[in-house]
Amino acid sequence: MQFSFEKKRNSSLYLKYTLIFSFVSLFVYGTYLLTGHSLIWRLDGAQQHLPLLQEYQQLLHSFLHNPFQKLPQWSWSLGAGGDIFQIYSYYVLGDIFSYLTLLFPTSKIVFVYQFLIVIRLYCAGAAFCFFASHFKFAQPVIITGSLIYIFNAFLLYSNVAQPFFTIPFIIFPLLIIAIERVLQGLSIWPLIIVFCWMLFNNFYFAYMLGIGAIIFLVLRYLLYYRKKIPLLQIFIKLSFCTLMSLCLTAIVLIPEVMAVQNSTRNGAVFANGLKLYPFYYYLALPSQLINGGNRDFYFWSALGFASIVFFAIIYILAKWRRYPLLASIFMIGGIMLLFPLFGALFNGFMAPSNRWTLMLALPLSFACCILITNVSKLSSKLIHLFRNLLIIYSVFIISCYYFQNDEKIFIPLLFLFVTYGVLAFYSQHHTTKVFPIFLVLVLLNVTLNAVYFEAPYNGGYSNEMLPLGSYNKLVKQRYAGLNTDLKDTKDYRVSTISGNYSLGSGFHMYNTLPSNTNSISSYYSLQNKNIGSFANIMQNSQFEANIPLAQLDDRTVLNNFFGVRYLFTQLNRTNDQKIPAGYKLDKVSTLISDANQNASQNSQTQRYRSDYAFPLLYWQDRAFSRLDYAKLSPTQKERALAAGVFLGTKSSKHLKKASVRNEVKNIDYQLISSRGNIVSPTDIQRKDSAESYLIVLKNPNAFKNCELHLEFSDISYTPETLQNQLELEQQKRRSTAVNSPLMLNDSLSYYQNLRYHILQGTPDSSFSLTAVSPLTSATIKQPKQNELSFYKTVNNGILNMGYFTTLPSSLELTPSKIGNYHFKLKITAEKIDKRYFAEVKEIQKNGLKKLQFSRNSVSGIITTSHTGILTSAIPYSKGWHASDNGTPVHVRKTNNAFVGIKLKPGKHQIKLTYQTPGLKMGQHFSLVGIMLLAISILVIKIRKKRA
Repeated sequence: MQFSFEKKRNSSLYLKYTLIFSFVSLFVYGTYLLTGHSLIWRLDGAQQHLPLLQEYQQLLHSFLHNPFQKLPQWSWSLGAGGDIFQIYSYYVLGDIFSYLTLLFPTSKIVFVYQFLIVIRLYCAGAAFCFFASHFKFAQPVIITGSLIYIFNAFLLYSNVAQPFFTIPFIIFPLLIIAIERVLQGLSIWPLIIVFCWMLFNNFYFAYMLGIGAIIFLVLRYLLYYRKKIPLLQIFIKLSFCTLMSLCLTAIVLIPEVMAVQNSTRNGAVFANGLKLYPFYYYLALPSQLINGGNRDFYFWSALGFASIVFFAIIYILAKWRRYPLLASIFMIGGIMLLFPLFGALFNGFMAPSNRWTLMLALPLSFACCILITNVSKLSSKLIHLFRNLLIIYSVFIISCYYFQNDEKIFIPLLFLFVTYGVLAFYSQHHTTKVFPIFLVLVLLNVTLNAVYFEAPYNGGYSNEMLPLGSYNKLVKQRYAGLNTDLKDTKDYRVSTISGNYSLGSGFHMYNTLPSNTNSISSYYSLQNKNIGSFANIMQNSQFEANIPLAQLDDRTVLNNFFGVRYLFTQLNRTNDQKIPAGYKLDKVSTLISDANQNASQNSQTQRYRSDYAFPLLYWQDRAFSRLDYAKLSPTQKERALAAGVFLGTKSSKHLKKASVRNEVKNIDYQLISSRGNIVSPTDIQRKDSAESYLIVLKNPNAFKNCELHLEFSDISYTPETLQNQLELEQQKRRSTAVNSPLMLNDSLSYYQNLRYHILQGTPDSSFSLTAVSPLTSATIKQPKQNELSFYKTVNNGILNMGYFTTLPSSLELTPSKIGNYHFKLKITAEKIDKRYFAEVKEIQKNGLKKLQFSRNSVSGIITTSHTGILTSAIPYSKGWHASDNGTPVHVRKTNNAFVGIKLKPGKHQIKLTYQTPGLKMGQHFSLVGIMLLAISILVIKIRKKRA
């Protein structure tokens, strides 16, 4: 089939599409509303997309009132502080739908956010209708294709979870149309417009769609245009379009690219170290194609199309000579789904995330339109092929059910057989009513898929949505009102206790926008790599690429260093007694007593205050040399934050020498197995899943007022083979059943264990080490490779077991899995005593005075008696510039990750100003692009006049 660019009147098509979309949407979105749920996902939706949209709407209103004001480029509310322009660029700046918020008052932002979710999906379907209208399809066929295109598992999830994931579904059909126009010798301007939109919208998806466009272009040219169009001519046109688009969008694109390069994601292990996917992935992949109710997106292979897609693929492959482009795409796509390297390639050479499958929705839906159009021409031979492959496919899926037990597959299977029946019947009975019948069939299919996907029963997706009206309540009562009397300031921060603070509905408070307080925790796709580097140097066991600090494992010095003045905890929750040193109970909310008078079930929010939070900027005259710093353990490096500053350069020679020699003590210990054996941490052979280990501390009474750290290093884990694990578990079951009067069901237990391990991907390299003290339970975790962007290679880490006036005599250590463990374990006592508190008071005395915050800058004054370093907890970036008494000075990196300035004796008026790296360069390139655009338009007009 060929593209046709003849003008058509399609108003009736879009009217019919609108009506049918509205009908299906009543079920898709009505399922959430009917069960009392909003369209706000408790994770990214509530903590990234909605708060950022809310902030951005306010910025837009402010800009309209004063269009000449400075653009915000730095925010103190992004955890420890971050580049707000880069964050906006990734999430909302390029999302054209975010500008529709200007049509609504700020009080309606929660409604607008959910309304835009529906509008984006509608536009995605409309984009498919526009694409398909370039071919000779009947209107019911086009609308059927649009339903397949938008109501699939990928969009049923991401349309609500990450609303901006819907926009590539709008752009991609337009991109293909624009490329085809160029290939047919028509205007290049639509391609430039779509390119600009793609690049302006989001760098991540622009990269992905760009690769997809290149694949389409190469295949289209080789299969159709190779002998019709000179290659050089196409290359020149496309190069001009690309160059023009890159220049025009450089003001957003260059800062965003630089942000990615300088983020915690940079340097990730390619494909998470996988060469092949785990066996369960290949086992589940065939059913993923039609399982629209599926929520288990193994490596983001979120397909879940209407069941007719199965037959459309067979039809296209059987007719490959007639449809070589589609057949090639399906074969290439099938191969790419089999190997992690392709997922990693499309994901920026990082985790093997198959989000690129969003681009398969277009050819698959288009293939369905072709199949429906040609249903009356299906031969008996092809119908037999459909039947035979249907039987093989169904037997395979039903067999896999014994492993996966996913009852949601039976609705797609039912529609698979119904679709086959309709295809077989109408291949023999020619009628003009066949198109509406397929429309109704697909409409019912996608609607039931959606209901199964979303309904709260049996783990439906609505369980992950915030209840109606809860977002506003969450914002107002985030800290149970204990933050209302706090000063709205940027010179200190707040936090919670690890794993303690719960707001219900599965909501984890990773971000605190919007709030009158600044929290250290931050959850965004782009995080400053210096913060990540600092977290890893300090061996923060809570580090994630998207959440580099979290709660800092409640370590006293780290909390103080980041200026955490207030901690919020909840009574009778995890770690409610694990309070860092120096934090005193300051205020409490009303106690809510348990209805059964069980005091352990009472609930209450508590606020702790510390008088030992470091200032945001302060002067230090002591420093650690590179040689001395390299010798420090991670706990000593943490303690060093109060004793001096580390510069990593020769500049420290002019400062006093800092030391923490006596502030961190090693503790001798013995590691004893629950079987009574003394074992070495360098060789733990765990053969029993019930086996744990006791860490017995020697002479714990000798250590007073200390924070107890377990320092793990050189961690490695070798899992047992699958066969060995099964045998060990069978032996354990038999030994525990010796005294039972019933016979052990070996067959069932073997099957249960085999099923469990296959679905878990056993053997794999994931593990965890959990330590328990009287105050806490803390874990070092090596994630599975299927955790994608949350995957990291873990070979060290610190577990903070809490602050003790007198140390406990023992701790418990439990590995998570059977296998062989090797690690070095050092147990340290970090003194948090009078000396430490005196050092903090000295730091506070030397803080920058009269702090003034303005957009993208902070200033203050300080007087120094001798040479020192103005140190800070402001994350370092090349975007920071500084002046001392009006004179520009060099901004250096302190403590591996933060802004610092060298100060000589005297009085100093300090000003730090931030400008997004790459923004000026981007402005210059965009000006060049505008000039090229103007010249091009002028040349075209001159040519038209001469013609």
